[in-house]
Amino acid sequence: MKQVLIIATLFLLRVSPLLAQDHYDRTKALSSEELFQKNSNANRIISQPGQKYLVLDASPTIGGFHRYRFFPGDQIKFRMKNETIRFNETIASVTDSSFTIVTVNDAVGRTEYQEIPLKEVRLLKVSRRIPFVTQAAPLLPLAGLIYIGADFFNRGIDNKRFTTDASSIAVGGAFIAAGFICYKLSFSSLKINGKNKLKVLETY
Repeated sequence: MKQVLIIATLFLLRVSPLLAQDHYDRTKALSSEELFQKNSNANRIISQPGQKYLVLDASPTIGGFHRYRFFPGDQIKFRMKNETIRFNETIASVTDSSFTIVTVNDAVGRTEYQEIPLKEVRLLKVSRRIPFVTQAAPLLPLAGLIYIGADFFNRGIDNKRFTTDASSIAVGGAFIAAGFICYKLSFSSLKINGKNKLKVLETY
């Protein structure tokens, strides 16, 4: 009986890798772009291969290289050259050299479409969700203010209220500065230039 169990165990160990290879088909493995599309926002319009979308390849001063993608159906925040208007609109379509946004004209009560040439975009507002860093962006400055406030309103070493010392300000200031860095890493306004390039790619 013991020999039968050993033979059965060896047989299963021998067959398991073969079964795993049968289930794995290298030709069916998803590419990085397909994985991104699979996990993308449900509002995005990705109908078929050849769908054009915007790409911002950014190399900011704070943080490393990152690629931001904007599909039809996404919200995009940007500014144009020689204008002060802040656009925060939905992308309707993308061509090789421009994209079209959807705007609502409240005066006449209708939806309008405006084509934006890529070369006229001056700045893009982007966001990037970084685990722990994005969540810490609003919490760290609050913690710094609470720390300074607690030292100010409570009795300290000198047994006096409404006073604080340099060390408390330094600690609280460090919390606030760390929160600012976390915010800049998660939410950035990127100028379109040699380091930050806006272009068009296609799904495949």
